[in-house]
Amino acid sequence: MAYETLYRKYRPRKFADVVGQKHVVKALQNAIASRRIAHAYLFCGQRGTGKTTMARLLAMALNCEKGISPEPCGVCFACQSIVKGAAMDVVEIDAASYTGVDAVRDVIIERISFLPAAFRYKVYIIDEVHMLSTAAFNALLKTLEEPPPQVIFVLATTDPHKIPATIRSRCLRFDFHPISAKEIADRLILVLDSEGWKERYDPTAVALIARTARGALRDALTILEQAMNFADGKITVELVRSLLGVTEEEFLSKVVSALRESDVPKLWHLVMEAIETGRDLHQIAHDLAIYLRELLNFKIGLPAEETEEHLELLREQVSLFSEDELMRLVRSAWELERDMRSATDPQLALEIGLLNMAMLLRTGKEEPSERVETFPEIAAPKPTRQIAEAPIHEVAKTQEFEVPTQGDLSGVDHIRRHWSIFLERLKQTSPVTYSFLLNAEPTDFQDNQLVLTFQHPFSWERVNDRNYKETIEQCLREVFNMPELKIKPVLSSQISRPTVGTPVEAVSGKTDDSQQTIIDTEEFIKSLFET
Repeated sequence: MAYETLYRKYRPRKFADVVGQKHVVKALQNAIASRRIAHAYLFCGQRGTGKTTMARLLAMALNCEKGISPEPCGVCFACQSIVKGAAMDVVEIDAASYTGVDAVRDVIIERISFLPAAFRYKVYIIDEVHMLSTAAFNALLKTLEEPPPQVIFVLATTDPHKIPATIRSRCLRFDFHPISAKEIADRLILVLDSEGWKERYDPTAVALIARTARGALRDALTILEQAMNFADGKITVELVRSLLGVTEEEFLSKVVSALRESDVPKLWHLVMEAIETGRDLHQIAHDLAIYLRELLNFKIGLPAEETEEHLELLREQVSLFSEDELMRLVRSAWELERDMRSATDPQLALEIGLLNMAMLLRTGKEEPSERVETFPEIAAPKPTRQIAEAPIHEVAKTQEFEVPTQGDLSGVDHIRRHWSIFLERLKQTSPVTYSFLLNAEPTDFQDNQLVLTFQHPFSWERVNDRNYKETIEQCLREVFNMPELKIKPVLSSQISRPTVGTPVEAVSGKTDDSQQTIIDTEEFIKSLFET
């Protein structure tokens, strides 16, 4: 007998065997028992959640030789032929392969008027129905609206929003939920016991497969089959991790602990360890985002159907953070994963991302400013007010700032003189965006456009991102009272020297006391490495 893969061998033969879709099972069984059977159904959900299987079970329940029943027998000729895909009256169509109007006309429209050859109902199962062309949907519309009484349509899709509203409105819709990790793990254990692997697997390894499947039972069964073929006698956690390339929880917990302690040298050491052991840096960024999201969910009290070992680890680390800190970390981790997709140097992108997250937690410990003053528009200067001299880390706490007159300073010099106060404001608004401007300086200002010159391509690329750029522009407008101000990020190699204005020192002839507030980038970065 030919070998049959696990996901086909253990496909449910009865409604009772379906995993994780009780709401759909109950609705269909009640409809069958009361004979309120719709002429068209729309099954929506991610891959591997049982849409096509449920469609076959519906066809079996309607055509079982023992009569229309909420639970098909699974052993009669009709049920067996449907399971094997050999039933003439149950037509399965892959819309990804037959997208055109001609295929719909030949397979469905021209044959739908014929009575079933052997069963009570002729059932059309159209998988990935969203792949049909617009013309095919239009051709199917009238038939779907008023089909013959002996015809049932079941449309399955992973993207219901791509289906025209005229089609959706004619179908009874059921949404298939992602299956929980616990339900998937229980099913995998049942499969392993049935396959003779009892006591030859680590439950933690099975739980890891279940979490990796992300709600898709078919994916979990495929991974399990790979592990069974790869194993020498027992399925272990190490085997599954090497097979999937996932980041172990111990490594992720070390990263999170180092972030909490702002221990940058330890973060650098962990990155080097990942490179030396051949881990995928993109996968690390993805797994870190998932892990931080799990911590946030655990912190706010969302139920987690995980193994006791995993819950204990979450319980231990979630106490290190507040909800606000976890929300900011999840956001930063998502940005890191997004940035790494286009990064030419994944190691540098990962290191910068982890550094930004450490900075975010460190700046979060500082007291928020009680008041942040803004400057008047350059065209309308106002009298000055005196303030005490203060270092840069105290600027945000100062009740009143000096509001200087423009005098003989050009627009760019006016902005450069007070650039440090803008940076402090930006640091409070977005620490990540602030880090990108540490090696940038304003070099030109014309027609409400401020040129920012960057020394490093990475920061220049990030600031060109729309989200970061809008954050910088909004903060500049608020601080300098320039509603129309925009920025133009450039690399230092693109211009030779500023074309407008002269350095502030050249104008004053000496270094102004306020110049002491300019951030020393090297000292700031050095402080992050202090342990």
